[in-house]
Amino acid sequence: MNFDESNAGPEPSDGEAIAAAVRRTLLRYGFTLYRVAALSRAQFPHLPAYHIRRNFYSQLRSGLTPTLPQVLALAEITDSRLWDWLRIFGFSLEDIPRLQVTLARPRTTIVDDDLVDQASIVPFLRYRQATASWPSIAPLSQFLERVGSHAANDLLAADRKFIYAKIGTDDRLAIPDLLPGSIVRADPRLVRSSLPRLTGQSSRAYFLAEHGAGLMCGQLRICGSDRVAFAISDPSLANQEFRIGSDMRILGVVDLELRFHPVSREHSPIQILPGVSASSIPARVAPQDGGHPAALLRMARLHAGLSFRAASNLSRLVAKMLGNFRYFASPGTLSDYEVRDTLPRRIHKLFTLAIVYGVKFQDLLRAFGVAVKEFDRVKPSKVAEAGPPEGFLESIRHELGDIPIFMAKALPTLSGLARISLRDVFLLERDAGALHPWLRGTRFVLVNRRSKKPRRNPQAHAWSQPVYLLQERQGSYVAASCAVEDGKLMLYTYPQHSIGKRPMRRHLDADVVGQIVGAARFLLLQPSPESQ
Repeated sequence: MNFDESNAGPEPSDGEAIAAAVRRTLLRYGFTLYRVAALSRAQFPHLPAYHIRRNFYSQLRSGLTPTLPQVLALAEITDSRLWDWLRIFGFSLEDIPRLQVTLARPRTTIVDDDLVDQASIVPFLRYRQATASWPSIAPLSQFLERVGSHAANDLLAADRKFIYAKIGTDDRLAIPDLLPGSIVRADPRLVRSSLPRLTGQSSRAYFLAEHGAGLMCGQLRICGSDRVAFAISDPSLANQEFRIGSDMRILGVVDLELRFHPVSREHSPIQILPGVSASSIPARVAPQDGGHPAALLRMARLHAGLSFRAASNLSRLVAKMLGNFRYFASPGTLSDYEVRDTLPRRIHKLFTLAIVYGVKFQDLLRAFGVAVKEFDRVKPSKVAEAGPPEGFLESIRHELGDIPIFMAKALPTLSGLARISLRDVFLLERDAGALHPWLRGTRFVLVNRRSKKPRRNPQAHAWSQPVYLLQERQGSYVAASCAVEDGKLMLYTYPQHSIGKRPMRRHLDADVVGQIVGAARFLLLQPSPESQ
């Protein structure tokens, strides 16, 4: 699929529809285009990029899309939401985190969990009946039902401090406990209590840390006062020390992993780009604020482990997934962005940069001098001040401290399930997944009921073996790795502390419900501070 940036533009019929939608929206707020054009010049006298021309409708009909400053001007003048204006022009901010968690990159990158439309509607789930206990493994449809819906804002914590990241395909520090391609959650509040106190000790917890070459997720070893090293046997990293604060910034302790599509393959060796060799890793971390947008983009690209050509190829995937070739950026265009400090004219390119490089959209706009107040939390209405009635999602939020709502639209792509129902999601007790290493600590699993033929690769590591949900004759469920041998279903179990040894196998009289294609796994036994 070839993209030509010089031939960009929607079909004329799309332009007509967009112009008509803008006209209707302005009339609904009591404005005419003539008045909006005058107000844009009056409110932004020294910022011509924010000005709306009187031939704005003609520009839209011809296929010209507005710039982001113009959309911001429309939202501010009409005192309405930026989200709604972007949708009129064919943009959804929720596409940014959706594709950030979908695309694979060599290195670990941040996920922009702030881009959740807090006025969007999510289903309300309630318990079918009160009971003291449930089976160790059970489908959500057994004890939950959907009753109405409420705003996503009601499920977002008032003080959201978690950080989400996607583990890079070459983040060798996370293997095998964390699967490359997984989405992890890091809690900054647990850093101090999770670091070992004695020199030479290694942490049990995994830390999300930023250093001169980008983000990595791994265990840390104490080397001295304010000095740490990665707890790994690889000599290229194990002997390199980092001073906390200058050489390394610890972002948080990983307490949750969302993994999808475990595959049986060997992980490729880490790819080091020119200029970011192993010897340069102890460089000082970049400042969190300030700097030029060109420098920010260059740092973000290198931290993502991408060359211009690789980044361009990812933008091609973005364009294909969003169905608009304007999201494609050639290697030359990406190179130009790292030289010039001017805001890209097309909003499509801003989306592409945030998605491909794993940059928070608000940070990207701030680097270009564009401030968006709307990313602050939506104030609850008077009706919703007391919050929604207590239900399943609310109880989960109280227990876990946060619900990654931004993941909802990415689940079909990540799991391969076009439609997901309560029958496909199973709740596990804390010890129900003890038969397989990456099921330990798993609370929820997503099952593909169409995949009923067990397979197993004897040469693959235990962490990359497919895992299936089985139902025994008496009705109880079992989650484990399995295979059919001589017409019998054989179960492979990995007792505690047996990783690296041959698994135990036994025959099980059961039916295969389906393959587990997604799992929410908690790495820490203790609850988060917010749930205490």
